[in-house]
Amino acid sequence: MSLMLTRRSGGEGTRRRRRVYACDSCYKKKIKCDGSQPRCDWCHHHSISCTYTRNLAPPYSNKAPRLNSTPPASDTSASIKQEPHHPTTSYATLGPQAVAPDGFGCDISFAGQSLGNIGGFNGLPVFSSGGIRWIKARTGEDVSLDWYHTGRPTRLATDDTNSHGTQHISLPHIDHLCTQLHLFKSSVCYQLFPFVNPACFEYTIRAAYHQELSDISPGSSSAKSCVFAFMAMSSFFSGFPHQKAMVDADKYAREAEDLLFGVFKESITLDGLQALLMLCFCCQAISADILRIELLLSAAARYIFHLKGSIYPRDTDGDPLRTKLHVRNLFWIAFSLDKILGLRTGIQPIFDPSSCDLTLPDFHEAGNTMFHTFIRLSLLQSEIHRGLYSIPALQKSDAELLATIRSLDSALEDWRSSVPTFATDPDTESHMADFIFEMQYHYCMAAIHQTSSRCTAWVVNQDTRAAGSSLAVSISASRSVLNKFLETKPQLLGHFLMFCLPELTVSTTHLFSNILMNPLENCSEEDLSLMKAALRHVGKHLWQQVPESFTAQVRLVERFMGDMHGLAGCAIHKALRERVSG
Repeated sequence: MSLMLTRRSGGEGTRRRRRVYACDSCYKKKIKCDGSQPRCDWCHHHSISCTYTRNLAPPYSNKAPRLNSTPPASDTSASIKQEPHHPTTSYATLGPQAVAPDGFGCDISFAGQSLGNIGGFNGLPVFSSGGIRWIKARTGEDVSLDWYHTGRPTRLATDDTNSHGTQHISLPHIDHLCTQLHLFKSSVCYQLFPFVNPACFEYTIRAAYHQELSDISPGSSSAKSCVFAFMAMSSFFSGFPHQKAMVDADKYAREAEDLLFGVFKESITLDGLQALLMLCFCCQAISADILRIELLLSAAARYIFHLKGSIYPRDTDGDPLRTKLHVRNLFWIAFSLDKILGLRTGIQPIFDPSSCDLTLPDFHEAGNTMFHTFIRLSLLQSEIHRGLYSIPALQKSDAELLATIRSLDSALEDWRSSVPTFATDPDTESHMADFIFEMQYHYCMAAIHQTSSRCTAWVVNQDTRAAGSSLAVSISASRSVLNKFLETKPQLLGHFLMFCLPELTVSTTHLFSNILMNPLENCSEEDLSLMKAALRHVGKHLWQQVPESFTAQVRLVERFMGDMHGLAGCAIHKALRERVSG
């Protein structure tokens, strides 16, 4: 990662500061130069000449230095220089426990080292100042995180003319909509996420296209927003991923978003709930705008409570369209999205299980096995967050924490043993369900055992490599996440990437931290190769037909993973040089 460490100026106790211009090297790298003579800190630690042959650099500010906002090149391994041995560096010494920076959720920690937390916009890790200092100590590189965690993510649509009230797109031709609905009903996505009830959706179409309002679809704005949101969501799963329809997903999502003002002016409707959840799904899958996801999911939760979706409908007589059961399905979809978001970010979940009826849907209902499996996974994820990441969980003693880890590990294994194989042929679309559940199993395993980093024993013993230790299990699970991703076939099932970008970044961060902690271990070189292979595989999943917002998010993740790989390589090279010189 081309991360840049904030540099502290010398002479902080003096009354005046000498005006300092950046040297040639610091100016070229766009980093702050402390102006020390005869060589600045950067040039000194990289054993290069410190020259001032150009005079165009701005003076050094008397204010506190800021992180660069322009991202340097991601291939930091190419800039490794020979540097003198620093006898004070010890790979057994943990870094400082720093206060987390702007972001939210639980701290990212590794073997007693507090690294930071999750960014509030794009979901990528935000390293704390202490975490950055630790990275610098391990890699010998000046690093900056500012380039990827300060900016907002790309919106669902990059063209914002619609947000100014112009160039609205029309509803899709009704024949095209019906074809899309038919394709969606036959897709694996419908079995995993039954966003629409085909019988009820007929009333939605009448309200949107013909202004035929009814008890099921009483608002035209809600109906139209639901249609646009459905087109955006279903574009990814209504057949082969190379369909041209995917190009229009952003436009449909943008139009559905712009109709939300009208949706909120109408009464609480099933159409409005469906529109909110499908937009939330699109945002979570393709743009990683966590703040927007939160707002959409929060609104959907209020709709669900008003429609009594949090209560199991035991009396369904007089409901020929099965509307009550569909609202209940929407509750489970929202509940699942909420628990996935909570486990990925550490943010406080919206749905409190103690305030919801958690009666499972009928397991024997036709076509419900995938959905049932997904619901049980979300319940387990809820328990993981409550037991390990909630505020009360942070107050647990080491013994209580380890007991919770063992209990959740057992529960996760029980869930996995009950998951059937959905695809006998790996080249069929049903393989997506097998992939998602396998990825989530490894990710949950890492999320469970990674919390052992909070135990005092890690800080005291500083041994993260013992076979069978909880942290070793977490690292092994993170490797499994990346290896599982490498099994995907981008040319056939490229939309897999939409379900695993956060898991890839977190797993990469775990391996990166492990390499920095133990750079001379044999597994470190193997992990470095695995990180590089996963990085290359990410780029293969981008086809010409995907929405621009998804492309922008993938490129952001690529740069982050590339920087992690580059810095991990720096840590290994630095450790090897110090071992030779020592």
